[in-house]
Amino acid sequence: MNLKYAALTLVAVVASPLVATGIAHAATPKPNTIVNCAGKQVTKPANIVLTCADAGVALTKITWTSWTLNSAKGKGMLTWNSCLPTSCAAGVVVNYPADITLGGLASGPGMNVFSKVSVTFPKGGPAALESGTYTLNNSLR
Repeated sequence: MNLKYAALTLVAVVASPLVATGIAHAATPKPNTIVNCAGKQVTKPANIVLTCADAGVALTKITWTSWTLNSAKGKGMLTWNSCLPTSCAAGVVVNYPADITLGGLASGPGMNVFSKVSVTFPKGGPAALESGTYTLNNSLR
């Protein structure tokens, strides 16, 4: 066997797994997330607290029907503390069925985060609202 041919064959055999690994790794996108009130990235959360200071408004019991690179859609309940009759501590908690859409994709080093939550209420929402939009602007910790 020609020494030059043997060396080329050895280089091709050794290099091919490295090339294949690099291509496979580069082609695997990171999933989109939200940043929750604890400052952690979460994919497809079952609950999203919308008012971190008092947790008075939250989306709960979420079932995601799609989670793509551009948006996420699901159904759940909007849980809202009415803070009535006298205070939030004594407030009545009310639940509203909700259709949920995540969007407003924000990107940073190694992450893609949904920053907007749109909610529609098929049976009416708080204060007779039909829809609402919330911004998720929690910091990573």
